[in-house]
Amino acid sequence: MIEKYCDGKIPQPAAEPKLAEAAQKACEIADERICALDFQGGILAILDFCKVVNGYVTDQAPWVLAKDPANKVELEKVLYTTVESLRILAVLFHPVMPETSEKLWEALGAKILGPISEQKISEVATWGQLPAGVHVSRGEVLFPRLPEPENA
Repeated sequence: MIEKYCDGKIPQPAAEPKLAEAAQKACEIADERICALDFQGGILAILDFCKVVNGYVTDQAPWVLAKDPANKVELEKVLYTTVESLRILAVLFHPVMPETSEKLWEALGAKILGPISEQKISEVATWGQLPAGVHVSRGEVLFPRLPEPENA
């Protein structure tokens, strides 16, 4: 949607306290649990943040906002919030899905922040790290659909 409605460039940073707080909480819990070798607990904390982001996108319905030019500011806020959340998720998932999160990092234009492998969990939840104007790309499908079994 950023390609279509923002000429492929990240819009101006916008604050969304609910998502910023959820990101901070997910980073703290995931870091704490993974350091305690509770990998499942760490991944579950990250997945909880995924659910919050998914709910946000569903509730905000950017595909509906995009239909009315009067909603441009709100649409850009939703798109920035989503791309910033994806940046955080890419870093959080990097230890367990390095190749996939690297592809996401590149698609988000986040290389401007340095290599994903050098991002610190203690700093990743700081909101607004992706600067406006950075070009995003569609990239490849990260999780392709599995083919339906023939005898289903």
